[in-house]
Amino acid sequence: MDWVAKDAETALHPSCTAKMGPESDPMAVVDPKSMKVHGLENLRVVDASAMPYVTNGNIHAPVLMLAEKAADLIRGKKPLDPEHLEFYRHGVDPADAGTVKG
Repeated sequence: MDWVAKDAETALHPSCTAKMGPESDPMAVVDPKSMKVHGLENLRVVDASAMPYVTNGNIHAPVLMLAEKAADLIRGKKPLDPEHLEFYRHGVDPADAGTVKG
């Protein structure tokens, strides 16, 4: 336990300290529709701190996506329509539409 206390460290990146969410959520700090801080006029948060949950992987790509989305919001660009795509799941053949093998 002494070694763990002295040498252990987390692999998680700092994030989620200014949670994005609706004003009705008492833990939310950032409005997802504008990226502005609730209750303030001209302050936006556009970095990993606005993520509502810690990602299960590296945060580089999600931060880039967050920044792109914020840039579109600030510029007033209409967001793209959502696309629902299959993604890799271990043990699942995409041709079987979600049937788990073995």
